[in-house]
Amino acid sequence: MVLKAYAKINLTLDIVGKREDGYHLIDSVFQTVGVYDDVVTEKAERITVECGDLSGEENIAFKAAKEFFNFTGIRGGAKIKIGKKIPVCAGMGGGSCDAAAVIIALNEIYKTGLSVGELKKIGLNCGADVPFFFGGGTARVGGIGENVEPVPDITGFWALLLKEGKKKSTADMYKKLDSMPQKKAVTPDFLKALETDCKTALKMSENAFSPLVSDDNLTKFLKAQNPLCVSVSGSGPTHFALFDNFEAANKAAKALENAGKEPIVAPFVSCGVKIIE
Repeated sequence: MVLKAYAKINLTLDIVGKREDGYHLIDSVFQTVGVYDDVVTEKAERITVECGDLSGEENIAFKAAKEFFNFTGIRGGAKIKIGKKIPVCAGMGGGSCDAAAVIIALNEIYKTGLSVGELKKIGLNCGADVPFFFGGGTARVGGIGENVEPVPDITGFWALLLKEGKKKSTADMYKKLDSMPQKKAVTPDFLKALETDCKTALKMSENAFSPLVSDDNLTKFLKAQNPLCVSVSGSGPTHFALFDNFEAANKAAKALENAGKEPIVAPFVSCGVKIIE
C-alpha cells in the first residue's frame, strides 16, 4: 500500500500550561501543507523500516507498527519503505505523519476496521503530534497534542518553507520559555478572525518559540517579499512565509534560491495522509 504523508506547520503556537509530569500544554493551530513523504507498507513476517539514514528500529514508523500490533493483538509484521521529502528535524511533523501513515496502512492491510479514535490512541503512544495527522487540514490542537478539534479548512494559500540551521533541543527550549515573561495567547484571536476572513487571521500567525529560533536576517529577507506573515513551525528551525497566490510565493522562493538557499513552495492541503494505491 502506498500513501502520501503530509507535513504540517503551526499557524499559531501558544504554551498555556504544564502538567505535573513536566509535559507542556499547547494551544495551536496546525495546518498541513503539500510537501509529503512516500510511505509504502506491506505485510511481512517481522517489522522492518527502510528510510535511508533513518532506517531501523529507531524510526518512529517502526514504533507505529509495533504499537499497532500490540493494540490489535495481531501476530504479524510489516515491511515499510519511506521516501523522505519532508525535511528531517525541521518542526514539520515529518516523523509523526509517517507514523500515522503506517497505522492507517496496517489498519487497511490487516482489515482490522479500527475507528479513527482507536487509530489516534495508537498514534498518541508514538508521539504527541501523531493524532492530528489522521485528519490533517486545519485544526486546533491542545493538551500535549492529543486534543484535536477540526476547524473549517483554510484553502487557497501557499507556504514558502525553509529549514535554516540545526534543530535545538525542544526540552531545553521549553525550559528557556519557562523563564521568560509569558506572552498573550494568540490562538483564540486567530480563530475568531478566521471565522470572517482567512487572510486577516493568517496575518496574525505567531509562535511562542520564535524569539528562541528566529533568524533575524532571514526574517527580514522574507518580510521584504511582502508575505502575509513570517513565522516558524514547531520548535524550529523551519521558517515559513505565507502568500495568497502561487506566483508571489514562487517569486520569493526564486529570491531565496538566488541567495543560495533551498526553499520549498507548498500549498495548504486538507488531509494528513492520503492513500494512493
